[in-house]
Amino acid sequence: MKRHFLLAASEATSTFFYENWFFVWPFIWVFGQIMSGIMWLLDQVNIYNIALCIVLFTIVTKMLLLPFTIKQQKTARMQAIIQPEIQALQKKYQGKTDSISRQKMYEEQQAIQQKYGVSMFSGCLPMLLQMPILFALYPVIYRMSKYVPHYNVLESRLCPGGVASETWNSMWMLLGINLQEAPGWRLTPAILIPILVAVTQFLSTKLLTSRQTQGQEGAMGAMKAMNYVMPLMLGVFAVSFPAFLGLYWLVQSLVMAIQQLIINKKLDKIPIEELIRQNVEKANKKRARKGLPPISEKANMSTRQMGSASNNANSLASRAAAGKKTDYSGLSAEEKETMVRESKEYYAKKAAAAPGSLAAKANMVRDYNERNKK
Repeated sequence: MKRHFLLAASEATSTFFYENWFFVWPFIWVFGQIMSGIMWLLDQVNIYNIALCIVLFTIVTKMLLLPFTIKQQKTARMQAIIQPEIQALQKKYQGKTDSISRQKMYEEQQAIQQKYGVSMFSGCLPMLLQMPILFALYPVIYRMSKYVPHYNVLESRLCPGGVASETWNSMWMLLGINLQEAPGWRLTPAILIPILVAVTQFLSTKLLTSRQTQGQEGAMGAMKAMNYVMPLMLGVFAVSFPAFLGLYWLVQSLVMAIQQLIINKKLDKIPIEELIRQNVEKANKKRARKGLPPISEKANMSTRQMGSASNNANSLASRAAAGKKTDYSGLSAEEKETMVRESKEYYAKKAAAAPGSLAAKANMVRDYNERNKK
């Protein structure tokens, strides 16, 4: 049986236009060495399976990108927290198109972002840093004979005289699916790969965008469109490309979904005032390196006071829901009145946003800022 003509032909004629870009090529080389190392390790224990290599390679690369993913998620949450203030500012200047008003709005928006240690480009930077890395992954998977040294070692050993051995052929099989072939629009087991690619991509995208759009009504439409369009596009691509590339997309989406669940759970445990404090602290370190004065502590103090009032309200509401009596001893009349008022507000917000959700936290920041405008 001749060697894999389909794969050889695709590698000979198909190239990625960015492969030789100076800021992409080093990453291609590094990832090629990683994949080669995985193949070598499996070779030492006589395991010849391309599917397993792709699974391990995807897990390793996604773990390398994890710090960027966490940074991106923290930034997205901070953007959602300040969104009520940004929306109020936009409403304030709505309909004002003169240059002076636009300049004032820009300056006030910068002041809001600075107060929370957020910059206009903070959300874009992690993505920009990831782009050359993401670009580098596809050539390594799609053109292993060029970028993965140990792949050629296995090929020369398992395909003597250019004839594929039984071991080589089985290396490309997964549950009866030949990973070298494109699934096509046929009712075969291979069509499960594009279907699973679309489903898992939808789930991972949903997990990613659900927290980013809380409190950002304007972004909901675009995000919803992306939630459906991107998975469908990737599913269609997986039908036309060799199945091993679709397997890579499938495993990548699964790993992304698992990472997102863990990140969401971890970030949900961080109080909003602590998240702001950490963000402002990092921003002040950057400002210190530039010789700029630190950001005012006013935002931190306001947030701590807001968190204290909210905690009192949450505690009062929780005790009431559990049928317990609240001990008001030691509190002044003003403090009692504040706790009751905050409790009522807590129940009102509970109907509009789930407790502990980013939307609820964003509402809390907005309401506090509105009260302190007086």
